[in-house]
Amino acid sequence: MNQVLDKIREVIRTNQNIVLLSGSEVTKETGLNGIRAEHIAYDIEQKYGYSSDEIVSSLFLSRSVETFYDYYRNIILNKSDVELTKVHRAAAKLEREGKLTAVITKAVYGHFEQAGCKNVVELYGSAEENRCPVCGRFYDSKFIKESHNAPKCVDCEVVLRPGFSLYGEMIDNGRLTKASNAIEYADVLIVAGTSLNSLSWENTIRYYGGDKLILINTEEKSGDERADFRAYGNLSEIFTYITDLDKESTDSIQTEEEKNR
Repeated sequence: MNQVLDKIREVIRTNQNIVLLSGSEVTKETGLNGIRAEHIAYDIEQKYGYSSDEIVSSLFLSRSVETFYDYYRNIILNKSDVELTKVHRAAAKLEREGKLTAVITKAVYGHFEQAGCKNVVELYGSAEENRCPVCGRFYDSKFIKESHNAPKCVDCEVVLRPGFSLYGEMIDNGRLTKASNAIEYADVLIVAGTSLNSLSWENTIRYYGGDKLILINTEEKSGDERADFRAYGNLSEIFTYITDLDKESTDSIQTEEEKNR
């Protein structure tokens, strides 16, 4: 495994125009469930009587808005005071170095932006951009979390629209175009926290035609052999190694020490 990681590390060190595609396992490292929360599918059906795919749909929102927002508060926003992982920090480091040109994610939590990444394509949208359909005022996830029943605009008293796309709604075409273009023209594509055969990512990954497809995931899945390089294990530990993240921290400390001499 160390030899594989060294090869991946060398590819990252010697190439520019790297694109990171971030999957659900990256989100799970933070302790958050994500929109679909597939890992607790049974618990969701037991609690709500519906699957996550049924609940997070435009039809369900129109028919049972209070149940939808209970799911939003307690399943999607299941954890407060979330710490960014080394995956998020490694991505920000690569962007600062001029290597990473885009992050593409279906997560709705804004973690890569919080880490410092500037060019992030959030395909589904953001839990920080819930909107009043009348006046257009935005409300963050904290407002949703602290609300009771269906959250309403404080000015218009109208139920808010979630800041992310629901099943049954079209994903923003501008985001899709930006994501597909970034992947198509990438020199290196890193797929993290999802399999290459993932139904939710397969159509996106297919735009990459290069020869430096790096797959990093928690465990091996069917179809992974299509990757040019692959590694399995703890995502944060792997990203720390292949991006020299700890070295940046050490260099930063040394710089501060030099300033104080």
